[in-house]
Amino acid sequence: MNLKTICVFGDSLVYGVGDSQEGGWVSRLQSKLKEKYNLRNYGIPGDHSGDLLERIDEECKEKKPDIIIFSIGANDSQYKEKEEVNFIKLKTFKENLEKLFTYAKKITPEIIFVGLPRMNDSVTTKWNFAWHFCNKNLEKYDSEIKNFCEKNNLQYIPIYDLMGKGDLSDGAHPNNEGYKKIAERIQTFL
Repeated sequence: MNLKTICVFGDSLVYGVGDSQEGGWVSRLQSKLKEKYNLRNYGIPGDHSGDLLERIDEECKEKKPDIIIFSIGANDSQYKEKEEVNFIKLKTFKENLEKLFTYAKKITPEIIFVGLPRMNDSVTTKWNFAWHFCNKNLEKYDSEIKNFCEKNNLQYIPIYDLMGKGDLSDGAHPNNEGYKKIAERIQTFL
């Protein structure tokens, strides 16, 4: 039986940061779907949409995926309060989504975008970093992903509604239970 190859591109949420048991939602899906799919995890913690654009060509060349899943945007949405700016401007983020889609559709017609998660911004806004996460911005960027998918007739998998504060390991990344919920949601779309 020929397994379909799924390449999953994204940031720390794809990589699985915060999951101490199974390595995140991609690994959990691989365990559940190993009879049908071979999943490849191309999540790099800290990546934003511009970083992904720089590396996608090299990572897709050899694998020739049947399905491409993108889960990107949380790092783009980070906010610097003093200057009132996002790490990657919303306009640039939209342009990057378009470029990712343009590239991916040359490889496969099966392209899926996973939405952004809710975080515990009472924790993340207190981190001693110049940039921080807040749900208000995550919602804006998630809305852009959803609108982009609707405009281009692409599959969009929402995850913003899935997790509460108890499903997060550090305020930003899901814990074991949070990743389990994400994997279960995505599995229903495959």
